[in-house]
Amino acid sequence: MSNELYTYKFLNDSSALVEYKNAFDANGSPKKLEVLEWIHFKNTVKDSFTCLTYSEQNKLIAIYATMPVYFQINGEKIKGCQSLDTLTDSEYRGKGLFTKSAQVIFDAAPNEKYGLVYGFPNGNSVHGFTKKLGWTLIDPVPFLFKAFRTGYFLRKIFGNNLGRILDFNLYRKRKIYLEPDEEIREIEFFSEEATKLWDIFSKKIKVAVCRNATYLNWRFKEKPQENYQIKGFYKRGRLLGMIVYVIKNKHQGKIGYIMELIIHPSSYQAGKKLLNDSHNYFIENKADACLAWCMNHSPSYRTFKKNGFKILPEKLRPIELHLGYRNFAVNEDILNNRDNWYISYSDSDTV
Repeated sequence: MSNELYTYKFLNDSSALVEYKNAFDANGSPKKLEVLEWIHFKNTVKDSFTCLTYSEQNKLIAIYATMPVYFQINGEKIKGCQSLDTLTDSEYRGKGLFTKSAQVIFDAAPNEKYGLVYGFPNGNSVHGFTKKLGWTLIDPVPFLFKAFRTGYFLRKIFGNNLGRILDFNLYRKRKIYLEPDEEIREIEFFSEEATKLWDIFSKKIKVAVCRNATYLNWRFKEKPQENYQIKGFYKRGRLLGMIVYVIKNKHQGKIGYIMELIIHPSSYQAGKKLLNDSHNYFIENKADACLAWCMNHSPSYRTFKKNGFKILPEKLRPIELHLGYRNFAVNEDILNNRDNWYISYSDSDTV
């Protein structure tokens, strides 16, 4: 494929992936090759769907990357992709290469049997997605937060000095009361019981990335250079809840993230006790705050709220993000209704 002086190619081998990494490194946004391989060649769809744009001198000058994933939409399994990395080389900016590279992917999507692309454009890129690439926004990104230390948010609002002076713990560790037939233990591998739990949890969810055992193992067990805490709540040996959480040094603080909380509808206690487990971990490791993504219609929303999570005000959000999609082959009435979607930090490509 060619257009003007540029050539557009699809990412399809490891040598091109090295070029991809080198282009980001050269433009001040370094990537890890092992993580790129996990995204593009080891994903659950076993497909790569990324456009590389080359100059007339065969220099890689722009990238529009997506990550293939399987969606479940109104009970049907559909191939989709998440919009990820975008790059235009510093010498070639202002030529519309972001739009052109993305359009190559969007034009090819129907023939490649992709039903939709979704993602989280930031404040710098959202205009291009909506005005030039036909995206629909279903904002806001559903940030919830729980503060563990006062200083972090006081620094955000009033500056470093006051935040340092008035920095203290808001919580103590919690005693987790387990019945004789209950236990919380590490999940070393997601088995079919995890798929069954997700199927029950998501029964009324119409739009979500399919979080079956295959996906969960790929996302949390196989992702390189990560150390997620993965716990299951069991009653009489039966899995009734799963939680994934982690602490990252991000946004000028030590931030906990609830990546996923999947609980059986019959067991509010499973969610409560798993969140208490994460609560104690965050306190032990001196986290400043915890973030989660959870929409107010999601099955786990009530559990988060009862555990002290609040809606994060706009001015305290660590980054401007938007939630949107481009539809290729799905019933638009289903996608366009925010109440149909399920989103969690599993969907984030940066945590």
